[in-house]
Amino acid sequence: MRKIIAALAACLALTACGRWENEIRFEVTRINPCYDGYSDTLCTTRLYLAPVGELPSGAPEPDAFKDAFVEPDDFASDGVTATTGDEIICAAREVSDGFEYLNGLPLTLEQCRKA
Repeated sequence: MRKIIAALAACLALTACGRWENEIRFEVTRINPCYDGYSDTLCTTRLYLAPVGELPSGAPEPDAFKDAFVEPDDFASDGVTATTGDEIICAAREVSDGFEYLNGLPLTLEQCRKA
């Protein structure tokens, strides 16, 4: 039993057990803004994305990114966002805390910036 625990600890420490992480280029296809009078708990502005070019090795299939979106808080710099037609680059990270984030995949998009 101790050997199994040691092997699992080594896997987590050295390789993150195969978690995928890379940057992906997207185009902002549309923006769903909040309207005056709504609070952040009722409405969050979303920038909907489509992948641009080839996806990095190991990335999910392009269909997995259908209706992918980020929010203004997902940008690396405060106050920096994008408009429809802009290209942005986001860090895509596989997560394993039991929640499905992106079209049923345990993947988050964060630390976005304009391309």
